[in-house]
Amino acid sequence: MKRLMLAALLTTLSFSAPAAEPVADEAVFVEGARYDAVLRRQEQSWRLLPAEGQDVKLRVAESCHAGSPPPRGLWLLTTGRDGRPTLLAPSATPLPSGHPGEVVLVPCGQPLPTGTPALAVPETLVAWLAENSGAVYVAD
Repeated sequence: MKRLMLAALLTTLSFSAPAAEPVADEAVFVEGARYDAVLRRQEQSWRLLPAEGQDVKLRVAESCHAGSPPPRGLWLLTTGRDGRPTLLAPSATPLPSGHPGEVVLVPCGQPLPTGTPALAVPETLVAWLAENSGAVYVAD
């Protein structure tokens, strides 16, 4: 009986149409427990959640708006192949079709790399993230 129900469920799931834009499940994200910084894409603002002390809110200057923010969801901060800080999407982060799952963080005023998504951020923010953060939550 269980096999029959499982087979029916799998059959039903295989016929459902994929969503046009994947959506991150915000219910699984616990502020300060699973991520140390929040990027609000539409506002181009950051909220830093240090382990000790007050939260810090940063608004990126208009002159630094370059590149494209990552899709919504949880991103891990790593060092890319070129040595730059890079946001990497874990498998649980839904990505639009064709997105490589990496976004390079580039200090404001420096040229953005070609061929890979990149986002300009203040140099002090890059340094803070590198020292204090393992994960960033990207919200709308």
